[in-house]
Amino acid sequence: MWAAALIAAAFTAPTVRDALDTALGVIPASSWLARTVRRVMTLHETRLPWEETLATLTAQTAGLGWIHTVPNAAVLTAGLLYGDGDFTRTIALTVRGGLDTDSNGATAGSVAGVLTGAAAIPAQRTDPLEDTVRSAVFGFDGVRISALAERTLRLATPRP
Repeated sequence: MWAAALIAAAFTAPTVRDALDTALGVIPASSWLARTVRRVMTLHETRLPWEETLATLTAQTAGLGWIHTVPNAAVLTAGLLYGDGDFTRTIALTVRGGLDTDSNGATAGSVAGVLTGAAAIPAQRTDPLEDTVRSAVFGFDGVRISALAERTLRLATPRP
């Protein structure tokens, strides 16, 4: 729920911090997940270097494993904040954080892409995709990314 809310919030949030604040609204404020996300935000505010933030978070979530939600949300939050609005840097830091790198990188890319806009995504990141989805989801392998974007926009646009 938190990650879905984060991506959705990015469409209207002026900053990644605002999107994170909005996403926190869908989970219990006293939950370990919410406390951890807020902790990352606080570490970032104090200008603690990314490497030290990551080490702090790793120590706090030690033993949970690479698939647990809380440490992955911490790495994702750190990548988004320390990426400073740069699409490539955001994904790189998130993936460098380890853990569930494909899911975290994809979520970071979704949020960063929405916040920066398509024009700010470097061609070296999009051109190799050739506007095509490769998916195991029945009926979607080979579908054009642009067609899916148009379909999504149609579904999201209120009808008169």
